[in-house]
Amino acid sequence: MSNQRLLDEIKVDHDNIRDLLNRFNEAHGKKDEKLCTDIANTIIHEAAIHSDAEELSIYKMMDQHGMSQAAEQDRKHHQQVKQAMADLSSHGITTVGLDVYAKRVVEACQIFINHALEEEKDQIPRLCKALSEHDQSKAVDDFLQARKMAPTRPHPAAPQSGGMAQQAVGAMGKAADVAMDVGRDFVPLKHHHTNEHQHHREAKAAS
Repeated sequence: MSNQRLLDEIKVDHDNIRDLLNRFNEAHGKKDEKLCTDIANTIIHEAAIHSDAEELSIYKMMDQHGMSQAAEQDRKHHQQVKQAMADLSSHGITTVGLDVYAKRVVEACQIFINHALEEEKDQIPRLCKALSEHDQSKAVDDFLQARKMAPTRPHPAAPQSGGMAQQAVGAMGKAADVAMDVGRDFVPLKHHHTNEHQHHREAKAAS
């Protein structure tokens, strides 16, 4: 297994937010409010899943390998991301207007992207070096599984410790999030995780 697989899987989410922001800016330039809304919905959705998934898996492993200070800093950054994304979710284009909303989308994504760069350049490579091949494989599996369990909307007031409290609140929150997502439209993602590629191949083979 590549010693960068964990970083590769985490970067999938980071790269999707970068790509979505570029697409949002293009839609904003064309004054396409519907597309801007759909892309923003997707940004909020993906940022929420990614943040909780890392807290439930990666940051716990960082705590166990002498990186507690970095993990705590990351949790604080996630809190900022969640608050910014929650504000986007609560105050849409119809409330604040397209240009104001676009500015807030860019600001929220920049918080996420700045944090992502720290992880990619320093923290995740350091963690990978500290992990055995077996432990890194487990970290990848835990992260991908946590993505399936994570809430799809931001919850800034929820626990971030990665423990049972966060899991319980997340499970309850996800049910409500799914109901809220029913009336929202989303856009396709450019980048996909390993298990998603496998799912696509299996679905294609079965068709």
